[in-house]
Amino acid sequence: MKALTVILVWIGVTAAAQEPQVDLVRLGYLKNEITSEQVGMAASPDGNYAAFAFKNKELRIFDVKAGRFIKRLTTTFTEVFDMELMASNKIIIMEGRQVVIIDWKTDQVLATFTSKHEITKSSLSHKNNLLAVGQREGWVTVYDTKMLKELSTVQYKKHHVSALALHPNGKHVVVGVIPLLKEMNPLKVFEISSGKVVAESKKGFYTMATFDEQGDNLVVSGLNMLMTKTTVEVLNGTSLNLIKEIEAKVVWGNNIMPYSGKVSGNKLLAITASLSFNVYDLQWGGISFTTKSDGFRLSGTLTLGVGNAQAFPLGNSGKFLINSLGNNINQVYDLATNSIVGYFFCDSNEDFAVVARDGRVEGTPEALRKVYWTARLSNQRTALESTFESGFTPRLLSQIIDEDEKTQLAQTTFEVEKVISKVPALQLKSVNGAAASGTTSATQKQSKVEIAVTQNPQEVTEIKLYQNSKLVKVIAGAGKNAYSFDLSLTNSFGEQNYFFATASSKAGVESEKLKFTITYTGASEAKPKLYLVTIGIDKYKNAKYNLNYAQADADGVAEVINKQSRSLFQEVIPFAIRNDKAVKANILAALNQIKAKALEQDMIVVYYAGHGVMSGGANKEFYIVPHDVTQLYGRDDMLAEKGISASELKTFASAINAQKQVFILDACQSAGALDALENRARGAAEEKAIAQLARSTGTFWITSTGAEQFATEFAKLGHGIFTYALLEGVAGAADANKDQRLTIRELSTYIENKVPELSEQLKGTAQFPSAYSFGNDFPIAVFEK
Repeated sequence: MKALTVILVWIGVTAAAQEPQVDLVRLGYLKNEITSEQVGMAASPDGNYAAFAFKNKELRIFDVKAGRFIKRLTTTFTEVFDMELMASNKIIIMEGRQVVIIDWKTDQVLATFTSKHEITKSSLSHKNNLLAVGQREGWVTVYDTKMLKELSTVQYKKHHVSALALHPNGKHVVVGVIPLLKEMNPLKVFEISSGKVVAESKKGFYTMATFDEQGDNLVVSGLNMLMTKTTVEVLNGTSLNLIKEIEAKVVWGNNIMPYSGKVSGNKLLAITASLSFNVYDLQWGGISFTTKSDGFRLSGTLTLGVGNAQAFPLGNSGKFLINSLGNNINQVYDLATNSIVGYFFCDSNEDFAVVARDGRVEGTPEALRKVYWTARLSNQRTALESTFESGFTPRLLSQIIDEDEKTQLAQTTFEVEKVISKVPALQLKSVNGAAASGTTSATQKQSKVEIAVTQNPQEVTEIKLYQNSKLVKVIAGAGKNAYSFDLSLTNSFGEQNYFFATASSKAGVESEKLKFTITYTGASEAKPKLYLVTIGIDKYKNAKYNLNYAQADADGVAEVINKQSRSLFQEVIPFAIRNDKAVKANILAALNQIKAKALEQDMIVVYYAGHGVMSGGANKEFYIVPHDVTQLYGRDDMLAEKGISASELKTFASAINAQKQVFILDACQSAGALDALENRARGAAEEKAIAQLARSTGTFWITSTGAEQFATEFAKLGHGIFTYALLEGVAGAADANKDQRLTIRELSTYIENKVPELSEQLKGTAQFPSAYSFGNDFPIAVFEK
């Protein structure tokens, strides 16, 4: 069955252009593979957090700077009328007649209010801690979100509230209503404390009202009496007298009038009845940008103005988070460049993908598979994971938000049309000399497969073959139409051996995965062995790099894994490398010994506690730092000679036959060695190197992402925070489903959740580890009942 898809297209215009400029960024996602539809979203006023609500009642909080979901809440709402995320860890959810205020950090419901009638409009003042809720029958209730109490309730005739705006002074609220019959009504300014009307506008059908930052002006949208023309006007913020008309446009189906808006400088950022995002120029008039997503929508008077989709400012960056299509892809609009500069896809299972206009990507493996680039003139598409090697950028959403106008304007838009036609296509040609398609079987362990390149063979730079998600072979491109791979079948994951192959291209985009399965019906293999390498370096040759507890961490890991994993394996073969013995020659000798002995069914776990650094220069590379490296920064020649690079680790991961491989790096940075800005840059580069290493080899990598060590951690926990969480997890705390078997995904999830919690308790700042799991899941420990 063909997968259902959702396509995202945005079209931009500038004030100087008569015709819309078509943006070349086109994204889609596999709609039938998401866990749940997104039904609401919000961003905190400082831009640090974003919240997303889903139809399955899940609510997720995304930490923008950390680049990950950090909180999951379960609500009672399958639909959400509006959401607000406040700087005080409060989230407000409105639906039907309910207003619920939750402390998302503690999961505590702080207050629940029930309005008199169904909610039709809302307005929040972060500055004054006020929330106004407009309802049917013309009721408006104002709540104090700090004191968690109702302040006042007023009624404006018996019609639904269609326009609502709290004044920045916190003392007044503007209300507009639309009746069932075609009766025009003025906007009214109510005094919140007394409920008195202090000003009125001319009569009209008003669907939106919003004040500028100072409250000097009120920007409104509405319709003429025949409801054939929409207008956007600027009124005096006190008297509501008309100052100027911005836009007057004939409409069809009542679909392009703004239903919500936010004034920023001399621009109105508005979202229309049909969720088109329009930017109005309040100084010169007209629309300066639009997503042009208006569709036919015939709204009766009962629903005119009902709705509250918003543009949420992301701190003081000039960027805004919007959703102009009502699906799981959100957009980041940049006021300075008047363009969409980023996209954020999310799902309720914590999958997410971030895409920058220039082609950079970030996200979870599943999201990078589900979301894809698509061509305008064909059905061709390529998943975001196909641009991983060239475009992966850790914490990309934060980077997009922080980029200035000059950086944004200098970027070249990723034109998928130019590269998609040059991407190779692969097809399975034969298995052991016999023609084969997607599924076949074999009795011989040593087998051969032939893969054909059906499109653009001259563009192939290399073809990679993965077995059970682990990289097993790489063949350089030679312009040929077919390539042969020798492989060794296994039953370490069961009889089915799952393969996929990808072809890298000169354009930097990989082919769509060729997937096939070979059922191995040969002899059963011996019980697997565990090769356990633990490296801990407290004492460095240069004493200023000494650490507090790397040796204790490595000893603890060796002990707990040996204890909890022993029954899974024929034997556990340990390699304990500590302090002055932890030099490059000894570490590589251990890996070479494993490479010579390990079989497909075996497992290898490599744990490292010590320093980790990125080299300088143009060709930056991540290194783990052995005992005898005496300078961490400024001596790339020393790192190359005595350190162990990510490239070397990749070579070993690919060459070792064991298909279950886990690399755990508690690699810290030297305190004070770098300033904060350079630390962040090197940290992101380290994450990128590890992520690309994990994906390219199909192995598991869990890292502490370069955190500093503190003696207080050891005093309270007996270990560093990262390794303490690891030890707790392997000892049983990470067995989420309580089936007495701990899988590597369960362990990585536990570490990712536990480390921020512990680090915030002990250091006051959350530390976020990184886990890159591109391989198959498998058990790493078992527990006695």
